[in-house]
Amino acid sequence: MAGRLPFHILVDVFFAARDGNEVEAFDHGGRLTNLKWDSMESAATLTLVCKAWKDAAVFALHRSISILGGEAASIFLDTLRAHPERAAFTRSMVCGLDFADERACETERALRSSAKVLQALEACPLISHLQIRPLHPSLRLRVVDAIRTKPLTALVYLPRFDTPVLPPHREMDLRDLVGPKLEGLEVELWADSAAPIPSSTPSSILLHSTFPPLALRDLRVFCPGADGLVLALVSAAGNTLHSLDVYIETVYKDPSVVASALLPSAHTLQRLKYLTCPSLADLAEFYDPKAPQVFDLVLPHLTKLVELVISATEVSPEVFRSIDFRLEEVDLHDEAWRPQDVRELGAALARRGTTLHYTPD
Repeated sequence: MAGRLPFHILVDVFFAARDGNEVEAFDHGGRLTNLKWDSMESAATLTLVCKAWKDAAVFALHRSISILGGEAASIFLDTLRAHPERAAFTRSMVCGLDFADERACETERALRSSAKVLQALEACPLISHLQIRPLHPSLRLRVVDAIRTKPLTALVYLPRFDTPVLPPHREMDLRDLVGPKLEGLEVELWADSAAPIPSSTPSSILLHSTFPPLALRDLRVFCPGADGLVLALVSAAGNTLHSLDVYIETVYKDPSVVASALLPSAHTLQRLKYLTCPSLADLAEFYDPKAPQVFDLVLPHLTKLVELVISATEVSPEVFRSIDFRLEEVDLHDEAWRPQDVRELGAALARRGTTLHYTPD
């Protein structure tokens, strides 16, 4: 009976059989919830159940793959040489070096492994979801070309270590990789992996000189030392963003710079996480608890917002009294507020059906 099931039903059986609970963020899909996808490795044993399932099983198992290291890439490339049609089955891929080589991605061994991994990426023309890890610096241009040729809707840069995901070349430009059809982007870039936009640049230039208009719905950016890049991405996404997760290490002297980047998404944002970790010196010099903070200017306009995770240094208690929409959850981080303010806000939000979580960092 099972052998007579239609092909698409058998494929659905394999997709349903995978164990997504075993897949970690570093293996597939990244950390931003709406970008996650799973590998199919846990369903591989089902190929042994029935010979009539083989074609559907092969199709499903190639749909979402993980190529980590030169050995894995070689096995995959050998398979494609024997069955070249399978290259078109893959829609989701995680590719990078294995654990040891990723820590030292500029060695000769890492170069050989990187070349094989890159071949695997280049061989699959229809990838729509890609997570890429650090590869050897000498392959940077080929990596960019390989990414640009894919019909990507989701792109994830997520290293396991504090190393740039693309090697630390100043000429690397994220504009080469973020296409107009991209809906989900997650990126971790450290200070030496992209030329930061100086925070002294006027906001009108800062927000519009880096990216063309984008159609991003889901964006997560973790970019210590390149905070201007964060604002440029957020601003370019305009009125399409539904989910935004930001981590920066800057206290802005002029909160309107950040507000200008966020306001174009005011009527679409539903989930927002905005955490900062400035140095104590920056806090002492720039943070004024009596002055309007970034989200004093922005929060009243985020009328579709459902979930908010925010550093207490970026918002004042009073602004929550001025909003006329109902948040479902507020998660407040660090100790910038007085305990009395936290208790009073918790009580006020509870009366409106909003749950407050407080995390003293």
